Amino acid sequence: MTSQMSTRFRLSVCPHDTAKFMVEWFQFNTYLQRQLGCSIHFEPEDNFLVERENVLSGDFHIVYANPFSALAFMRRRGFLPVAKVAGLFDETFLVAQAGAGGVPRQRPLRIASATDRLIVHPLGVDLLERLKIPQTQCEFRFVGNHMKAAHAVIKGEADLAFVFNETWLGMAEATRQQLEVIAESTDRSAFHCFCIAPEWAARKAEIQRVLIGMHDDPKGRAILDALHFGPLEPLDSNALDPLIPLLQRAGLQD
Repeated sequence: MTSQMSTRFRLSVCPHDTAKFMVEWFQFNTYLQRQLGCSIHFEPEDNFLVERENVLSGDFHIVYANPFSALAFMRRRGFLPVAKVAGLFDETFLVAQAGAGGVPRQRPLRIASATDRLIVHPLGVDLLERLKIPQTQCEFRFVGNHMKAAHAVIKGEADLAFVFNETWLGMAEATRQQLEVIAESTDRSAFHCFCIAPEWAARKAEIQRVLIGMHDDPKGRAILDALHFGPLEPLDSNALDPLIPLLQRAGLQD
């Protein structure tokens, strides 16, 4: 126990989540340290690309990652998926201006997207394919975040936009009324999840027990509630594999 406490491990969390619940993630980290009996350093990052590269550069042991990052950590660093929030998935809404009557006929279609470095984009490309709209007929405009993508449609700067389901559900009703949903992904294949570095592979079962057991521990459940998380459920090592062909179809690499 002494050597574990004298060695400082590191936690990284997707900036999308720390932006909403900074204090709560520090509380989560404290809880995790006590349950695992080791020192874990947590320093939030405010840029998801910087956060992703930091983890890929090494010296992190446990992460709560968005799907795109989690896949990169798994394929490029050997991270193992451990657990996710039960029933919580990353999905994409394809939206147009309210009253547009569906997908505009003109080509190329101007499509606003936050970035092609988050899973919302390849999920959106998949929606286009299901609507028989090839990428060659689209002009993607990367605007930085999901709200900006939605506003690009409202302002007439884009014909369609890819919007993260969480962003859509959190929008003001007045904003949503200016948009209409053309299609939405329902695959339930993408999700934020906890992953551990290969150096912690031997502790996977222990870490899963701690995370899954949080819902049954009053202190742990209070932290989950503060993060707006439900119970956590275990993940198999191949849980992220369905994302690989999704990125390939969109012409992307993790």
